[in-house]
Amino acid sequence: MISFRDGVPFVALIATRGRTRWGLPKGAVSAGETSEQAALREVLEETGLEARIIQPLDKIEYFFRAGGTLIHKSVDFYLMIYTAGQLTPQLSEVDDVEWVALPDAIQRASFDSEKKLLEMAEREIETVRAAVVSSPQSS
Repeated sequence: MISFRDGVPFVALIATRGRTRWGLPKGAVSAGETSEQAALREVLEETGLEARIIQPLDKIEYFFRAGGTLIHKSVDFYLMIYTAGQLTPQLSEVDDVEWVALPDAIQRASFDSEKKLLEMAEREIETVRAAVVSSPQSS
């Protein structure tokens, strides 16, 4: 999710694992939910922020272990623009949430796949700026 401050793009990053791992909000799609609805819900739950989807960004697939089980996860990411809310971490799932200038967010992201997503977002900034200018919620 992107927000502009004095023309500079900022990204809401979440921290996990005792603030040692920084990344983008994400989660599972619930029954009866679209991928887009899940993305907006997860952003709101994990960060306290509301957003509007501008466009799809990419899909990341990865594996992790939960106990002795190998789990395959596929996550759709979207380029979003901040619309409302205050940074409020969902402490049951994340340790912290911060607005980070986009170039710094690329450096801070813990996973290469998310660094690449943020680089993609950086290349799409003009699309986001145009969406902000045309948005009835923008001020």
